[in-house]
Amino acid sequence: APSTSVWSVSSAPCGYYFASAGSDYTARIWATDRCTPIRILSGHISPSVNCVAWHPNCNYVVTASDDKTCRMWDVQTGRCVRLLSGSTRGLNLVRVSPSGRYLAGAGYDNVVRMWDLGNGRMVNEFRASSPHDSSAFCDGLIQSMAFSTCGAALAVAGEDCAMRIWDVRGAGSHLSNPDYFAATRGPTATSSISDGFARVVTPSQLERLPANEQFRPGTRVPSRVFKTNGVSVLDVKYTKRNLLLAVGNYFA
Repeated sequence: APSTSVWSVSSAPCGYYFASAGSDYTARIWATDRCTPIRILSGHISPSVNCVAWHPNCNYVVTASDDKTCRMWDVQTGRCVRLLSGSTRGLNLVRVSPSGRYLAGAGYDNVVRMWDLGNGRMVNEFRASSPHDSSAFCDGLIQSMAFSTCGAALAVAGEDCAMRIWDVRGAGSHLSNPDYFAATRGPTATSSISDGFARVVTPSQLERLPANEQFRPGTRVPSRVFKTNGVSVLDVKYTKRNLLLAVGNYFA
């Protein structure tokens, strides 16, 4: 709406359309040759719609909001076709995997959650089990996320002066089936070990798993952690050759 803040803008992969999201409860679809929106996407119950991103097939956009949900919208009809819940706090970032199957959303609780867009279920969480874990997200907002071009990695960075890369191959198999998730609580838990494949582990093997996998099987430690020299990371992006670029605050 006029005179309200715009928090996010994203161009469609096809190049003709772009989407915006702001502080008026809505996201909007625009065409590059028009000065008025061609779709208004309303449904969030918080005024702050913090992020908008396009699905690779250009038929959908996804949004993240302070109402603790992500939503997927049909560009042709303007209807919400997926309501993605499970976050305990508002969400400020959203990204769609290159395959178009998964959505990653980062919240103000410093947890990155992944949903399967095919059924709308949350399938994984990327978090640390304790603030003393060396891989933990420190205090500070997650400001940027990016899937690698091949879809195998997810880079996450923010105000904690570090960039973490998560191996997300097979990440969708952990929590999407409620019965399977219930079966992972206990000494014979089926857990994703670092290579991303589900296996039945013995109690002794469970003890050797990273602490956050013992806490909730399926939540994994990052495969790489890169610390900056006291500089918060503002944005990250993968090139087509999977080269990861980052930009941050620098004070001379």
